[in-house]
Amino acid sequence: MDRNPTPQDSLLSACICQVNLDALWGRETAKVQANRRAIGQVLRMWNRLRIPPKLPILGPHPLCDSFGYSIAIAMILKSRDKGRYAPHQQFETIRKLRSGFTNTYMNSLVGSTNFHTVGGESAKHYLSQCPTHSLWFERFSRGCLSHMGQDVRQDTAISVSVVLELLHHLEMDLEAAPDMEAQRPFITLGAFICIAFCGSFRGAEVFLVDCAGLQSSLQNPPDPSLPPHVIIPLLGRFKNEIGSRYHLTPLAAVTASGINVLRWVSRLVALRVHDTHRHGPAFCTARGTPLVSADIELELLDRLQRVQDLHPTLIPANVLVHDSYGISRSFRRGATLEARARGVSPEDIDLINQWRSFEHARGRRPRLAMRDHYSDIRLLIPALLRFSAAL
Repeated sequence: MDRNPTPQDSLLSACICQVNLDALWGRETAKVQANRRAIGQVLRMWNRLRIPPKLPILGPHPLCDSFGYSIAIAMILKSRDKGRYAPHQQFETIRKLRSGFTNTYMNSLVGSTNFHTVGGESAKHYLSQCPTHSLWFERFSRGCLSHMGQDVRQDTAISVSVVLELLHHLEMDLEAAPDMEAQRPFITLGAFICIAFCGSFRGAEVFLVDCAGLQSSLQNPPDPSLPPHVIIPLLGRFKNEIGSRYHLTPLAAVTASGINVLRWVSRLVALRVHDTHRHGPAFCTARGTPLVSADIELELLDRLQRVQDLHPTLIPANVLVHDSYGISRSFRRGATLEARARGVSPEDIDLINQWRSFEHARGRRPRLAMRDHYSDIRLLIPALLRFSAAL
């Protein structure tokens, strides 16, 4: 900062000390000792031959932030904030400061003019003078991760027994509701659970279900030569694609454990017809506003807590439901584990879980109607149904 430190810089000085320590611990102790021994041997050989030492000058460095010290200090300071699972932030959280600075630098005047690429169309190497790309910053990041560690908590898998219990409670609430408006939250959550679990979707992906496509799949009966199923159409702007596309996932009408996907999907379509919303997202409010994860997750967690209270054999009493489960991954992980336990082949599991790989056509796929997409996947339907039918 081109000035001497003052008593007001005590926190900054402490952060600088921590940053230096992290940078030093970016290499393993044995590696540092090996380098030290090697340089000692080189100096002894040179002294034996009376060769003047040729080691490069190690400092001092110029009085400016050329290595990314400022971002490293900001990361260290942010790590002191309270985290979700611990009194401090996790490394995966504080590293976003580096990403934000790097992206800003790349879009700046100096970053865009000094940016170079080497390579062909499919593979490239990037040359940049961004401070956060320096070797020192890489060592600091490694050392910071080494001393902080990582507390990774994946969403706990939801078993098929828990899903059946959730749907059973929703059925009872649905019967007690006097009208369609009172049934709305129960229908929405029940359909979400069936689609997310049987389709092995991440939570955010379920909100891509298209209302018009869902109605079309119910109105047009499937091929009678195929097992009973319902088509779940996802409509959205997929990664590496241009424009909107349908992605169709066939789900068994009723699974082996008794999850009635067709019944809950039909209820969801009836709810949208009642709201006079025939286009747009299938999961939306009465006014047609798309729902997001926060609109469903709390209700789901509260119901999981109820299942735990009533049936501790399904969810152990020592499990913290609101910390362990999540709408993002719990259904996907549960469906994958249940499918493996029920003998579904790894190929079929990969086929249903890697649905995005079929959509990564880089904008080369034509804009097809839903019936044309259905024709494309018709031969894959038996293989795709084996996953949900086994649940």
